[in-house]
Amino acid sequence: VRPGYLSLLLGLILYEEMSQVWVNTSMFVRGTPSIAAYTLVSNFDSDWPRKLAVLSLALAAAQPEGSAAQRYTTVGGIAFAMMILAANLGARGWYFMKWRALGQANRGRLSSFFAPITSFAVAIVTGLVFPYMGFSKIQSGGKSAVQLVVWNSFLVALLFVISDLNSVQSFIVVGSDTCNQDNTNICMGIWFAMTSITCIFAAQKIRPPSSSPSNGEDEEDKDPILVEDHSSPVGYKVPNFPDFPIDPIYYGGKGLSCCSLRAEIMFGLVVGIGVGAFVVSTGLYDYLEDFHDYVSESV
Repeated sequence: VRPGYLSLLLGLILYEEMSQVWVNTSMFVRGTPSIAAYTLVSNFDSDWPRKLAVLSLALAAAQPEGSAAQRYTTVGGIAFAMMILAANLGARGWYFMKWRALGQANRGRLSSFFAPITSFAVAIVTGLVFPYMGFSKIQSGGKSAVQLVVWNSFLVALLFVISDLNSVQSFIVVGSDTCNQDNTNICMGIWFAMTSITCIFAAQKIRPPSSSPSNGEDEEDKDPILVEDHSSPVGYKVPNFPDFPIDPIYYGGKGLSCCSLRAEIMFGLVVGIGVGAFVVSTGLYDYLEDFHDYVSESV
């Protein structure tokens, strides 16, 4: 295994996707009201989960080539990095799907010690079941959200097929081109089909944002000159002006005009199930061949 390449991949290319997992799970899943509240209740002042994942892979690269220490450290680092990625996607998907936070649902019955651990575990499960719901553009809702899920499902399938090439695998994992990967292909095919279906049905339930203005009056001061607004590029807004949202996500694509929402859902289901079945079939090929030989010898 070449863990040095993986540490560079996680530390540089996937820096944003790996960052602030503890903050995301605390704010979105646990229901911490603000960053200030998070700094008071959290014991982490730095992004330690991402640093530990990158550190474990960096330490694995320093171990003797092919040793047991390198193998176990690499597997542990990869597993922890996958948990971080899944938790980040799950926490963002939890927020975009507007699910109730655990702190609100349990009314404070979770202890301060187990609350962040429970939120992290729940975010991981959510990220594995609804991975595409963690993308920011999913907030556009409607056909655009379904189209985003279909496109990213196709992209993930394409990357998986490329990663299955012997030249690509031998570059990252030495000797992987000679390993039996049937069980891996079966599991990945089932996971791909399952997540495509769950995300398509979840995406169609997200309502497109409303473009109607709001007056934004303050009850205490009926005519302030400026009011603080963290969504404004300058930190303030003029309350007497109509408050139109300027988030670029809200003015993104609305999906293909020639296709209805139902047509895009059906196309996405066909793509998800078809690609998943194809990946599973690649893993079942050797099993079917052995079964055919067994039947032929029996006859």
